Amino acid sequence: MINFTNLKAGGKTFLTILLFPSIVFLMDFIIRFEYLKILNTTGFINYSLSFVYEALLYTFLLWLISFIKKSRKYVVLFFVFFITSLQLLVYGHYFYFGVLPNNYSINYLFDHSHDALTLTIESLRKVYALIYLALASIHFYAASFSLKEIQFISRKKGITIASFFLLMTLFFNNNVRFQPASYSFTPNTIFSFKYVLQERFFGGKFLIQNGYVQRKYEIKEREKIPAKYNVLLFISESVKRNDLHYNGYDKETSPFIDSLIRVAKVIPFPNHFSNSVSTQFSVPIILSGNYTIEKLNQPYIYDYIKSWTDASTFFFSSQSMQTDNIDLVFNTSLDNFICQENSGKQMFNDRGINDHDLIPDVADYLNTIGKKKFFGVIQFNNTHYPYKSSRKEFIKYRPCPPTSLNAYDNTIYEQDFVLRNYFKVLEKKNLLDSTIIIFTSDHGEGFSEHNHSGHLQTLYNEDIAVPFWIYLPPSFPVEKRNILAEVSKTNTSHLSIFPTILDLFGLLDNSKLNLKPSGQSLFNLGSNEEIPSVGLDMLDTKSIVYENYKYVYSKKDNIERHELYDLSEDKKEVINLWDKINKQTQEKYHSFLKKWEKHRTSFTVLNKPL
Repeated sequence: MINFTNLKAGGKTFLTILLFPSIVFLMDFIIRFEYLKILNTTGFINYSLSFVYEALLYTFLLWLISFIKKSRKYVVLFFVFFITSLQLLVYGHYFYFGVLPNNYSINYLFDHSHDALTLTIESLRKVYALIYLALASIHFYAASFSLKEIQFISRKKGITIASFFLLMTLFFNNNVRFQPASYSFTPNTIFSFKYVLQERFFGGKFLIQNGYVQRKYEIKEREKIPAKYNVLLFISESVKRNDLHYNGYDKETSPFIDSLIRVAKVIPFPNHFSNSVSTQFSVPIILSGNYTIEKLNQPYIYDYIKSWTDASTFFFSSQSMQTDNIDLVFNTSLDNFICQENSGKQMFNDRGINDHDLIPDVADYLNTIGKKKFFGVIQFNNTHYPYKSSRKEFIKYRPCPPTSLNAYDNTIYEQDFVLRNYFKVLEKKNLLDSTIIIFTSDHGEGFSEHNHSGHLQTLYNEDIAVPFWIYLPPSFPVEKRNILAEVSKTNTSHLSIFPTILDLFGLLDNSKLNLKPSGQSLFNLGSNEEIPSVGLDMLDTKSIVYENYKYVYSKKDNIERHELYDLSEDKKEVINLWDKINKQTQEKYHSFLKKWEKHRTSFTVLNKPL
């Protein structure tokens, strides 16, 4: 017969033991509830596992404390004050930056300890002391109450709890860094510190997981000027230049843009390069004009345009951003910001929604601003791995099993159709005569050209040679059109997009910009120079494109490799000329690399929150 008295007693004991971790978890749940509402199934599972992890950790720690007899109360006080202090720091960071501390902010503590201490001291208020004392009191009561039952846990059960905690630690060790914001206070904090320490002291590479935080910046004041043009910037996803028909590809993947090039409405730039192989680095480079992989507290193109002109600004992305806090990087001064999570659209692939689905939203927004000039960013998704076509009519090349080159080319063909529809929207609204359209891709995509697929791993052309073209309205000045046509014959890169767009709005004034752009406007005929690229995600590698040559430096397991390719004669980059050139020429490329590495890393001293 069931003994309900024992069941009730057991339940009460269980709840008493879990009181302290429950309070820690509940606090996180309340504070971050708005964020937790947008978690997908994976994120929800991660968050649920966080409570199990916290329950095991705090129960084990309190069990160890229970062995202390004489000064237990003081040890509990130390434990409580430590956890409370950590919570105030963590949630203070959350309320300021919009995210829990991550690699970015913890590295900042190491690199700018004086600035971090100054910021912390200046932000202190009397009310925080009251909050601290209140939290510490609650935690002390909860810890003391839990200890009443935890002290009776046997050694065998205590070791079992410790074993499960270690097993979950091994599991979390690989998983927290891939979606850190979906975990609660304890695992997020522990593993963020762990990854930073591993990277700094043991050489671990986790740069791909550098945290996203809200940009904090100030813009110098100047008189607002009327915008002369509308500018639309399309940023595609993982599209390599060589798979576009107008760049010489044998497949007709771009019939619409081909037709515009034939009648000289679009100027293609056949030698354009991305400066990074990762979206999280290349898109900020495009929007900031700064050659760095750091998360700079600096304005982007639209921040300046919003402050200095009468134009409306918007950013529509088909990609997922809020669950990883990426929206905090981009959504600053924008009049309208849309991404997968706040679009209300159904997920199309693991990256976001269908590119077609945002076209009506963009059209509706253009209706709301009427005749007001605008600058807008539209970011695509469908060409991202696993290269999924949305309708049968876009499956042009067969066979096309998932992740195949034909499947990839089909998504590029479909993207051309999406672009056609955007042009139709602008034409219907009589905007084509006043809108400049710029198209590029964040980076390319490999298909075993150099024994790798995807991106992040190399800086060969399949990874960094990307499409770039500019549509100019009929009213655009002929002399400026001719300059672009001339510059299009040279090597160009993403570093020119920021200054070019500011130039179009009449805002390219280095005395007013927070930082001088790393590149030059495409309307500057003398803008051609070395083009740097960096890859620090999966492999430590850098490259320089100079005239017809590309120099690639890489380092793996402390082994350095130097490569030099003649891009005009060796388009597949298979003949390494490095050992065939003289020392003087080698030194020239070394100097290019040192110059741009010094430039890329110089932002460390400038990257201070305002």
